Amino acid sequence: MEPAFRRLESAPPLHKTVQQEIRNYIIKQGLRPGDPLKPESELARIFGVSRNSVREAVKALESTGVLETRRGSGVYVREFSFAPLLDHLPYALMQGRRAVSELLALRKALEAALIADAMRVVSDSSIAAMREVLAEMYTLAEQGQPFPEQDRRFHRLLFADLGNEMLLSLFDLFWLAFHHAAPPLLGRTPMKAYQAHARILDAVLTGDPEQARDAVHEHYIGIECRLSGEDSPEAGAGAATEATAP
Repeated sequence: MEPAFRRLESAPPLHKTVQQEIRNYIIKQGLRPGDPLKPESELARIFGVSRNSVREAVKALESTGVLETRRGSGVYVREFSFAPLLDHLPYALMQGRRAVSELLALRKALEAALIADAMRVVSDSSIAAMREVLAEMYTLAEQGQPFPEQDRRFHRLLFADLGNEMLLSLFDLFWLAFHHAAPPLLGRTPMKAYQAHARILDAVLTGDPEQARDAVHEHYIGIECRLSGEDSPEAGAGAATEATAP
């Protein structure tokens, strides 16, 4: 009987290895957004590869937002952005409802986990702005119209005073990708959507984090049920309370 041998894995393509080496080089050299990268010929010499391999790696890193080429100037380290991920995420979400559901579950978990922190720092101006957004939602809902932009603004305002720009960018990424992929799957009426948002602000104004978490969960459970084709519990789906009614 022949002895068992570990199956050898094929090495990654050279340009992928060079991509990782360029990332490592940026970190080790302490390069910041806007700093220039060495010319292709110099990088090829440093890594011991051909200029063509460096060129392919640079193009790949441009597509993922790590680098940018400025015509007539050279290659530079790019400011971090979720935009490249956003370019690919909607396509991935169109592959089926499961991907959309998983994205929705992730957003629900983040908002529920952070709502207590957001409540502690929310400003009077943000609350006033959320009231204005809710009034716009109500007007549109009465006409049977959806309000995607108001929905986006409401959730940004809810967490804006945390001062975490990356978090807000991530929420925007989730919102854009989800609304790109999901609208045909959802049957939620605009008025019920308005009421769900109004309950969140009502709960925030109580100062009770547990009540606010429950309101966030109810909001997303309603969407999840429609996404799966089930009936939604829509707890408290009646009129909004006096605190947030327009």
